[in-house]
Amino acid sequence: MADIVLLFTMRAMTLRVVAMRVEELASESGVSVDTIRYYQGMGLLDAPARDGRTAQYRPLHLDQLDAVRQLADAGFSLAQIKQLTSDGTPVLKVLADEMLGKTTMTKTELAEESGIAAPLIDLAVTSGLLEPVGDGDEARFPDQAVAMLAAGRTLLEAGIPFDRLAALATRHATGIEDVVEEAIELFSEYVRPGHPDDPGDLSTLFELLLAHTTRLVAQHFHQTVVARALDHLEDSEDRPLLDALAATSSRELIVSTEWR
Repeated sequence: MADIVLLFTMRAMTLRVVAMRVEELASESGVSVDTIRYYQGMGLLDAPARDGRTAQYRPLHLDQLDAVRQLADAGFSLAQIKQLTSDGTPVLKVLADEMLGKTTMTKTELAEESGIAAPLIDLAVTSGLLEPVGDGDEARFPDQAVAMLAAGRTLLEAGIPFDRLAALATRHATGIEDVVEEAIELFSEYVRPGHPDDPGDLSTLFELLLAHTTRLVAQHFHQTVVARALDHLEDSEDRPLLDALAATSSRELIVSTEWR
């Protein structure tokens, strides 16, 4: 990822510099002339050198176009890519490292690793359980998707119908997005201003806060499920289930988080 960002600031130093017209750059990069000019207008490409009225592009411009393509494939908008390649947005760079560094599996590979059929993975994506980077055959999934699908498979094997599980996941995904948006706003308003623009320090801070937040949310969910289940079964005659829930409520679920 660092190499991608540096492509926007480095200057090609070679024994032989090859100059290209915009049409040649378009042919080499697979990007249309209009798109190249649009990127240049946005500041995503360095201005070309001039030989009279002819613009001359260098190998550096090919590298920059390739970097834009990689970041766009990873889900970044052009506005975000412009921010990412500036010097003042290390937070975005850390997030980009996170996205690009862990999207390593195709859907076929994910199906093989998790034991979940590809059509069910598609349903998991539709319901919001999984968010791949890219679309169609180019979609890539993070390594942790294997564990997520394995957890879902355990629920299915316990007898929960997939359509009901998918519907619940969709409700969860819809609700969690609003909570996450507010959490990001809180971070931006109260935490970010007090820390320097050092990607390493910010990465450490993200890891610390995400770990604690994950534990907090998971433990709250556990406690709420047990408490609500006991309320629903208060007048139940299912004594074994009541005893099991009572035993569960007396224990503390410790959620462990680990960065790899």
